[in-house]
Amino acid sequence: MAQMSGPNVPAFSNGTFPTLGRGSEQPVLTDPKRMQVRQSVTFSAASGAGSTYSQGLYNNEITYRLSDPLTLQLNLGVLTPLGASGPAAQNMQRGAYLIPDIGLEYRPTESMLFSVRYMSIPASPIGQSGGLPWQ
Repeated sequence: MAQMSGPNVPAFSNGTFPTLGRGSEQPVLTDPKRMQVRQSVTFSAASGAGSTYSQGLYNNEITYRLSDPLTLQLNLGVLTPLGASGPAAQNMQRGAYLIPDIGLEYRPTESMLFSVRYMSIPASPIGQSGGLPWQ
């Protein structure tokens, strides 16, 4: 069990932080058994009508099970255009794009899923005007 003491730490009956999940040995927000971390790298390419385009995406995903049917997902992706030719090259901006994504999933049964997500895609790469998703 996680235990803390000190003048700024609230005291509970047994000196530990409360557990929010049933049967959890640690507080719900610090239980490593509830967390999964994944990284992925994806390369993609497209061609047609005299144009070609390629890009790479690095994605870091943290999934945290708040309770059995409720899961929090935090993602941070970095999208990088790699190359373009033809008409596709005219509007291509060089640089990396930060793509944050947060979601909450509720799965009461295996065949039913409710999901709410927010993703922000900037209009230009990092370092240029409007290049951060939260601007």
